[in-house]
Amino acid sequence: MLIFGVVVLIGVLCIWTVREILQLVKKEHEAEISATRLEESKALVKTLKARQHDFVNHLQVIYGLVYLGKEDKLKEYIRNLSADLYMIDKLAALQSPELAALISKKMTVSDTVKLDIEIGTDLAHLQIPGDRMVSILGNLLDNAIQEQEKHSSPQKVSLKIYEEDREYIFEIHNDGFIPPELQEQIFEPGFTTKAEKGGSGMGLPIVKKLVPECGGVLGFVSNETEGTTFTVKFPFHLAGKDEKTKKEVCGELNTNGNKGYRTNV
Repeated sequence: MLIFGVVVLIGVLCIWTVREILQLVKKEHEAEISATRLEESKALVKTLKARQHDFVNHLQVIYGLVYLGKEDKLKEYIRNLSADLYMIDKLAALQSPELAALISKKMTVSDTVKLDIEIGTDLAHLQIPGDRMVSILGNLLDNAIQEQEKHSSPQKVSLKIYEEDREYIFEIHNDGFIPPELQEQIFEPGFTTKAEKGGSGMGLPIVKKLVPECGGVLGFVSNETEGTTFTVKFPFHLAGKDEKTKKEVCGELNTNGNKGYRTNV
């Protein structure tokens, strides 16, 4: 029964690989249409192709474990591989190749901190320019990872992306605690608690500036028992806007006096 299950799994992996290659070809074609997203799309395509190349190695390991009769090891290996397949699927489905490339890169940025990711949306109606989103999410993730590296266990930062009430919500959590007396200072340019790690103190001020400019909401909660969670919310925008309009979203909101947004920080 176990061998039959492995054969089925191998068949599923082959079908999945073919499907992903077709999706990658489609993404490369779409990237040619939008020059501003070309480099990010190429980076994502390169990453996904590299991971697909790894599946040959995975199949060889599975075959070896079956041959040796290592059933417990085989189950654990398949369980871990399934989680990896799930994440690749979610990243490939994101309508923002810039964010997908960023997340893929951040998954391996730290030798000690694991990035635990949950993606529950494809961001199809997100009209914020990719470079702005990369600055916002990248700075929040860097801040969380650097803070988490101070703690011994568990070495994990969580990122959740989902939609609720016609809003896209990004949550970044780490185990660090921000004392009340510092909670206003963290958004001041140049303020940092990570000077020994090369922190510039500019990441959070950039986030605080960009989020409301793009019509979003930035907030955070921090306590000693549960750690710190930063939350960014962006409302859905009408689908079908051309690239020029999409690039101007943040600028239009800023020109109109940031009308239509609120901020919690």
